[in-house]
Amino acid sequence: MPAEAGHVHGIASTGAGGVVIGTHGGLYALARDGVPERVGDPADVMGLAALPSDVLLSSGHPGSGSDEPDPLGLRRSGDGGASWTRIDAVPRDDYHVIEAGGGRVYAVGSDGALYAGATLTTMAKAGTAPAGLIDVAVHPVRGGMMIAATESGLQRSDDSGSTWTLVGDALGLLSWVRPDALYMVDARGGLSVSSDGGQSWTLRGTIGAPPAALLASSAVDLVAADHEGRIRLSADGGRTWS
Repeated sequence: MPAEAGHVHGIASTGAGGVVIGTHGGLYALARDGVPERVGDPADVMGLAALPSDVLLSSGHPGSGSDEPDPLGLRRSGDGGASWTRIDAVPRDDYHVIEAGGGRVYAVGSDGALYAGATLTTMAKAGTAPAGLIDVAVHPVRGGMMIAATESGLQRSDDSGSTWTLVGDALGLLSWVRPDALYMVDARGGLSVSSDGGQSWTLRGTIGAPPAALLASSAVDLVAADHEGRIRLSADGGRTWS
């Protein structure tokens, strides 16, 4: 990533296999030649997700010189990040965790409040995220089921975040692309996959460095970023990376 991008906060997929990367210096699209190009304003993108309709969701802080309020709140873009519109259904907050799956959208506020909805306009408070939250992954078919990575281990909710149950002591960034393919990259960069919703894990490979973000766009295609801004790609389910 370019030096002005700073730290990578999130990765999301777009239509036709495209990838966008949220950073401290704005949103970047990963071109086919692997060169990232900035899209839209230079906002600090702290949270990033994509809907199946190719709508991008983001949150964070305005860039230098912007007259936008801080924080930006939850925003949507239908043009790949070139322009954004705030979603009024949720409070204006800094949503570091934004996820979608199974026909539902989730966003976690700075106070741990968890907002959910079948559409962006019907989002409402559904519960509270577990303490020490690191990341959330939503079941790709059962939208009310989530796995949360926390400082005390993995927790699962089957009711859209109203209640949580500890399911294991694994720890890392998550991406759930298929019911039998929940991916996790741990603090050392080890990439594992679970076929049973996080109860057991199989080590697949390593990204070679502590992770900053992870995306599984299919059961075999993965993208990861480390804390130095290096982007790693895998086309074999995380076994090898380039």
